Amino acid sequence: MSAHPEADSSIANLLHWLEQAGGTISQMEIISLGGGERGVRALADLAPEELLLRIPRRCVLTVDDARASEIGRLLEAHASFDDERTYLVAFVLQEKERGADSFWKPFVDILPKSFPTHPFFFNQDEISLLRGSFAYGMVEYQRVRLASRHKDLCQHVPGFQRFTLEQFIWAHFAVVSRTFSVMQGESLVTCMAPLADMINDGRPANSGWDLSADGQSFEVHVSAPIARGQEVLTTYGSRHNLHLLVQYGFIHADNAHDEVMLIFSLPLEDPLTEEKQRLLKLPSPHEPHSYKLQRQFDPKLMGEILSFLRVAHAGAGELALLQEAPDALTRAQSMLSVENEQKAVSAFVAACKERLAEYRTSLEEDERILREEKLSHNARSCVLLRRSEKQILQLYAHSCAGLL
Repeated sequence: MSAHPEADSSIANLLHWLEQAGGTISQMEIISLGGGERGVRALADLAPEELLLRIPRRCVLTVDDARASEIGRLLEAHASFDDERTYLVAFVLQEKERGADSFWKPFVDILPKSFPTHPFFFNQDEISLLRGSFAYGMVEYQRVRLASRHKDLCQHVPGFQRFTLEQFIWAHFAVVSRTFSVMQGESLVTCMAPLADMINDGRPANSGWDLSADGQSFEVHVSAPIARGQEVLTTYGSRHNLHLLVQYGFIHADNAHDEVMLIFSLPLEDPLTEEKQRLLKLPSPHEPHSYKLQRQFDPKLMGEILSFLRVAHAGAGELALLQEAPDALTRAQSMLSVENEQKAVSAFVAACKERLAEYRTSLEEDERILREEKLSHNARSCVLLRRSEKQILQLYAHSCAGLL
């Protein structure tokens, strides 16, 4: 394997490290995609099943490896957290601190120095473009959660306070944007695989990855023909743009897997709330119930939403029908009364319009902005994300409004 002419010595060091450990690197090169982004390109025509990359097990970093390390044992003994990748975050910080004494130095050195396309690091003008999307709140939640986790680790893990919040945040994004989940036997293993993490997500993918049958290496094989000079692409799964942006810092311009979440609750101050709660099997009267609207209109999902709303907006007469039925929720899958149906449909359309009103621009304005304005990479990602969400909301609102 060769490095791109623009690549620095850290790439050559990584390749040498992997090869010295017994890795196999075939017919591909690391390329610069601009803006600090890297990718992998084929150096020859490649056919399905061909091996592109074999990373020996000793160069694959798993959560269990990090947990068994010096700092991992400290975390195990003194801290508790809900994300096992925190072991990897702490391990990366430890190995970066060890410098030349670390076996993992070539890998740590190649990790990105910054993450400018991730919304966590957007400036105020850029992040404001996400208002209306749940992405905005998710990024704000990330800020609070990471600061809280770092504070807890500093308070409970001896010596952890030597790592600043800035360093912790860097290591967090270096890890979460690069971990793989692979099956080893019947267990799902979370790991980091050097060099394999430079293969970008693409639609359609032309390569796939997994642990070898004996579990002794992480392998990348060709899954579809790749022409010489073509970028090697893999898949991060059927992810919608909100997930891709908040997790990895990128989106796909036309993502068939996009979705929007709508949340419904029982009407406030309804004297029939207690009985509706029982029929809907909700743990509390104000428990929110969420639904994910897909890019393509889904009649089955729409039926599930209307079932909930029929019960939520039922009057005494409709509740009597539900109570008499062998199964109330099955009965709610069809119309209870004309009046109730109008209330349920109106509630759904109103929820879509309320979500649309939370954005600072209309769908038409977003279309014009994308067509006419010169946008930065980050700004374009934000506008594309919110445009897709608005398209889905409008699709469902218009489809459902026809039932009135």
